[in-house]
Amino acid sequence: MILTLWEKLKLMKYTALDVNKFYSLIKPLSYILILFFSFQMKAQKQDFTHVDFTKADSIAKSYTDASLRNMPVLVYNLIHALDTDVEKFRAIHTWVCLNIESDHYFSETTIKKRRHLINDNAALEKWNTKVQSKVYKKLLKEKKTICSGYAYILKTLTNLADMECEIVDGYARTVRTNVDTVDFPNHSWNVVKLNDTWYFADTTQASGYYNLTEEEFVKNYNEGYFLATPELFAKNHYPLNTKWLLLDKDISLKSFVGAPIIYQNTYKHGIIPLHPNALVTQIETGERMVFRFKVLNEIALKEVRLLLDAGFRSKTLVPVTSNYKNGILEFAYQFDKKGQYDVHLKIGKDVVSSCTIEVEKPKSISAAQNF
Repeated sequence: MILTLWEKLKLMKYTALDVNKFYSLIKPLSYILILFFSFQMKAQKQDFTHVDFTKADSIAKSYTDASLRNMPVLVYNLIHALDTDVEKFRAIHTWVCLNIESDHYFSETTIKKRRHLINDNAALEKWNTKVQSKVYKKLLKEKKTICSGYAYILKTLTNLADMECEIVDGYARTVRTNVDTVDFPNHSWNVVKLNDTWYFADTTQASGYYNLTEEEFVKNYNEGYFLATPELFAKNHYPLNTKWLLLDKDISLKSFVGAPIIYQNTYKHGIIPLHPNALVTQIETGERMVFRFKVLNEIALKEVRLLLDAGFRSKTLVPVTSNYKNGILEFAYQFDKKGQYDVHLKIGKDVVSSCTIEVEKPKSISAAQNF
């Protein structure tokens, strides 16, 4: 039996951060891919392409051993030699990502407890108050925490630098959570106001990932989450208060959980999947499917490949000049054979986006054959 991508995701025991391991598991099962790939939408990372963050990052790295016991002193050391708010926020953001570790097992425990109490608001609120005290103490003592701790410390340090920063709670999508069906709110991140415009930051995802095999946190700073583009951020972050989507037009929670899967590497390379906009798309044999992506970083185009995987058949598409125009990468493929095709956009060895195309014979033909 050939499983669809969605069915494989349901069986996964890995987080979205362990993408290479995920890809190695789905590869033997099916292997075909194609190449495709107010709150202003104006809030773009490109607003600061002219800013050199070398100094801010260098300062952050120089205070690796700094304690959280005296946060005002830490903030002063991080920002006093910097001129602009965006540089100051960068120094704080980089410091948090490089110095705070994700506590995987504490996170798993809290998620299980939240799921258990999801229908008992009073008990959930009481437990949440108690556990947040533990989160705070663990953060200060060990520099280890869960997503709410990351969001808390980034907000606190940024506020001490006299900048607006808020915590946003909502849903995050991984290869095993909020896929096709709504699970429950499971993540916290931040918004920061710079030049009167709100921008995103997710220091939990940006700091690294937990290696389940080695049972250790791997520091792997992903700059792509810093002031991430709202259009990309909304692919795997959905706030309880939809004003924090920062989009010109809201999307529904149903469409959010039913969209193609993206990974950490999507932020790293700056690619936004546009079409198809569903994790599973059903078409008929002979239909032509267009795969479309917005490219934020043209450097990624050098190593782009679209892999179409149908189990025993596979095809790789390589982009040519005609596929890319005005920041949009577009590929078309005609599916002439019935089957399930997992479609993965890859940049080098990194998997960026995944979806499934289910190809069936036209109903009219099937009906005629039955007759």
